[in-house]
Amino acid sequence: MVANEHILGLDRAELAALMNQRFELPPFRARQLIRWLHKKGVRSFDEMTDIAAPLREQFAEEFAIFRPEIVSRQVSRDGTQKFLFRLEDGCEIESVLIKQPTRYTLCVSSQVGCAMGCSFCRTALMKLRRNLETHEIVGQVLAAREAAGLDAESGEPISFFNIVFMGMGEPLHNYENVSRALRLLNDELGHNFSPRKVTVSTSGLVPAICRYGEDALPASLAVSLNATTDEVRDQLIPINRKYPLRVLLNTLRELPLKPGRRITIEYVMLHGVNDRAEDLDRLPGLLRGIPVKVNLIPYNENAGLGYRTPPRDHIMAWQDQLLSHGLNTTIRWSKGEDISAACGQLATESARPRRERHADHAVT
Repeated sequence: MVANEHILGLDRAELAALMNQRFELPPFRARQLIRWLHKKGVRSFDEMTDIAAPLREQFAEEFAIFRPEIVSRQVSRDGTQKFLFRLEDGCEIESVLIKQPTRYTLCVSSQVGCAMGCSFCRTALMKLRRNLETHEIVGQVLAAREAAGLDAESGEPISFFNIVFMGMGEPLHNYENVSRALRLLNDELGHNFSPRKVTVSTSGLVPAICRYGEDALPASLAVSLNATTDEVRDQLIPINRKYPLRVLLNTLRELPLKPGRRITIEYVMLHGVNDRAEDLDRLPGLLRGIPVKVNLIPYNENAGLGYRTPPRDHIMAWQDQLLSHGLNTTIRWSKGEDISAACGQLATESARPRRERHADHAVT
């Protein structure tokens, strides 16, 4: 083990093994570290007051507690906050804290850029630079939690009700680091998020979806469907050429789920592309036999990508029709669109059109 290895990305079992192998310490030391690092969110070993000073010094010599650096924080008119984080190697990522009537949801990134090449998504312009390490994923949660401040109405510290892996990157393309992050978020001694409160969204990586089911990862699954034919989905989500709709949907039908759990089907609505009457007619049949809830997402327009959002009444008509087929259907109205924090709008500087690059850096 190298000096100053990142300890924040180790789950409880890994910490216990490390404490035993490195220091011949019992498992309760791992439990202590999980509580201090993830529940209390300390920044240094000196703050771990129930651990003897000599041992804290040893830990400090061996390990680093890393959090991404907050470069900027923007606040939308609707209360949404967007964080721009810089990592140790200089790469930058974005996370979004979404204010809803009774709760806050944190949207985290899993990669620097993305390899999926979805034609309606701004992150795709960056292409994939690298995967995020586990400590960089969990570090977004800790850094945003500390920086979020007080709720403007209640005056209480902001806490996250939900975490969604819907930021930059394809989470299941970074399976090992994301799965370890999920275990850390689920650990009752640390963040203690129920699997129902954490959602991983995928564009349709079938082998990784199967592995998600086999490993029983502590998170709900969302699938970005966005089309009812392979012809359209091939253009919107290129991975469909490898795992077409039939393969993807059959995989979802066979996925082992706990009783009462459902897969979220995300459908980004693109005017004149995937919102036609025939799409609406096909969708219920495609989803037959899959325990789903449908989330309609009005497209958040991005300069240069060429897509438009449908009229509001058209989106609501889709919802009514799907509800009439017995499909639990909600609409995810945009949050944070004025600061480019809405679904599909996340991208760091190099991916932005030149005219936008200096327009949205108001730090609050």
